[in-house]
Amino acid sequence: MNKQSRLAVSIDDHEISLAWVEHGRHLAYLEKFPSSQFSTLTDALLAYERSTRKPLLGATCALAVLGVTYGETIMLSRGSWAISREGLRSLFGNDVIVINNVAACAWAVIGGAGPRLEGISSLAAAAPDFHHGGRWVLINVNEGVGLAVIDTDRRGDIRVLECEMGHCGFVASTKEDDALARAFKAKGHKRISWEMVLTLSPDDPVWSAPGLPTTRSQRVAILARLIGSYASDAVLAYGAWTGAVVTGKHISKMMAESAQPSFNAGFENKSKFGRLIRSTPRWRLGGQDLMIAGCAIALDRLSPMTETEAAQEVPFIETVQRIAC
Repeated sequence: MNKQSRLAVSIDDHEISLAWVEHGRHLAYLEKFPSSQFSTLTDALLAYERSTRKPLLGATCALAVLGVTYGETIMLSRGSWAISREGLRSLFGNDVIVINNVAACAWAVIGGAGPRLEGISSLAAAAPDFHHGGRWVLINVNEGVGLAVIDTDRRGDIRVLECEMGHCGFVASTKEDDALARAFKAKGHKRISWEMVLTLSPDDPVWSAPGLPTTRSQRVAILARLIGSYASDAVLAYGAWTGAVVTGKHISKMMAESAQPSFNAGFENKSKFGRLIRSTPRWRLGGQDLMIAGCAIALDRLSPMTETEAAQEVPFIETVQRIAC
């Protein structure tokens, strides 16, 4: 039994990343494979075991996935793999820490593991300090919409909560929003979620419906406003007055097309608790390999650490990459 071995694994839309975590939070032997290369997660883990010649049995593992992590069987949001906790226990000899992708990004931000935080409101000049009391929401608008809550109590203890608020029902607040909802319903959608709306491309044919703008810039502005409105709804829902962090390809698109003012306008347009909402800082998150980096942080935070490992802990993750062809 190699009780000191720790493995970080992340699965996104098309790729699985694996790395041994050494000397605190150092990612060693980082390999990336197309998920389509393997029939199951077990096949991928065993292939990595053979490649690195380090046994899985006895290692602690943190796994980040796109999907709900509740229950004994975990179904990926996109992809055909079904992950059995019992199957993972048989491979590692102990329970595996399973978190979703946005929670993994949250742990990466907390641990300072390679994130880039850029203020997108006047009150976000300084980076957030997650080690003092407060609550933040982290929102990912990518192929889907994910949400995690970072909660730090007065003692400095940190928890990350996984949420699925993106699947809540979309509520229209303007005539354009109503027109967009009608356009979705005309396509056969009986129930419209926030995720369906926020991940909509500005070039999607749905925009040809009556009452919707014809130019790309106008469409991007509407989507940015709606992302802002959803973000401040999340702040209200979770009492996250100390800040909102947004990330994902749709956020990058919004910033690239100069729609930040529309985002802030949508964020601040609240009739109740308007003062608190306007004073809530906002940041945009960027960075590479945040999911697997967050798994390394989660291993530190959520699993026991030996005295030797604690003494060797470093503040940031260094990465030694060995990319599989």
